Amino acid sequence: MPSKLSISIIVPFYNSEIHIKNCLDGLKNQDFNKSIEIIMIDDGSTDNSQNLIKKYDYPGLLLYSLPKNSGPGAARNAGLKKAKGEYIFLLDVDDAIDGDTLTILYDDAIKNNYDFVFSDFKRVENSENLRENFFNYTTDKIFKKDDLAKSMREQVHFNHYGHLGLFGINGRLIKRSIINDNNILFEEKLRYLEDEVFAWDVISFVSNAKYIRKQLYSYYVYPNKNSAVSTGLDQGFPVSNFKLAQRHVKNCLKQNGFTEKDVEKLGDQVFIFYVITALVSYSRCMFNGKVNFTNGMLRRREFINQIISDHDIKRSIKNYSRFKGESIWIPKAIAWGFQWFLEFACNKRAKELVKIIKKNLV
Repeated sequence: MPSKLSISIIVPFYNSEIHIKNCLDGLKNQDFNKSIEIIMIDDGSTDNSQNLIKKYDYPGLLLYSLPKNSGPGAARNAGLKKAKGEYIFLLDVDDAIDGDTLTILYDDAIKNNYDFVFSDFKRVENSENLRENFFNYTTDKIFKKDDLAKSMREQVHFNHYGHLGLFGINGRLIKRSIINDNNILFEEKLRYLEDEVFAWDVISFVSNAKYIRKQLYSYYVYPNKNSAVSTGLDQGFPVSNFKLAQRHVKNCLKQNGFTEKDVEKLGDQVFIFYVITALVSYSRCMFNGKVNFTNGMLRRREFINQIISDHDIKRSIKNYSRFKGESIWIPKAIAWGFQWFLEFACNKRAKELVKIIKKNLV
């Protein structure tokens, strides 16, 4: 009888030949002594990525291809459908993990039967860890149902720890049974927010989770690379997509016993938060050169016109609570429905953020 697979590592990639070697060498050099599979999903690449992978004679290394470029959600779904491990581990091809990552996470998961185990992360730009000595929590932390519910409320209001905190997807072990038993997959129509939506779906059914206070995952920042939000909005990202993301969050809140009133209020909060975050992120891309400014102005104006004319946004903005440090004027401009003022507020906020980042204050 073949031994049980402990971990399925899913790595989507698209035209990533410059990252393939570092990615696979990093996984090959893990000190993990149990069985794993590495599922590489080619999202319609046109470069030499596949040939580089085929040169690796590595047990458990599997390669699958999508017929055309369909986005990270579709690629990850293909991997989830092929996976056979007890736990799922998602990794981006241009990121990295420390050599003892799988051992640390898996040993804790198995010892305490956790559904979900995640570590802290490095944010690396130009070989410098921008999160040196910075951690999400002061100690290791166990999340039970009440703790998870509290974190959901915090995530809606503040989004404390970004895409690699509790509500991230990469660099953590997730019991595959949770994903399979509840038919959880990525929303393939989303080219932005698909990771956060998936995380909310998973957390809906997690009974216990563990945070390990070690920076085991390295998230690499590439200043000249387009962001998910710029790519998503450039391809057309209607307001209906934000409503789709909101529905997933509301379903999670219902699943975890929130009152109907709280579900509606927090659902409105996250809906507007996602819209504002997209506006600010795209505006920042315009000012840091990731998006052609003239084209960006036109694309953003299309998005803004959707926002100020949408009935659900007009209703939800009334329930929105601005968090500390957020622009005062963007929520007001949305509420007032003034296109020119919303553009001005977004430009002002984007310039502030670009200036802050240049000073290495964040």
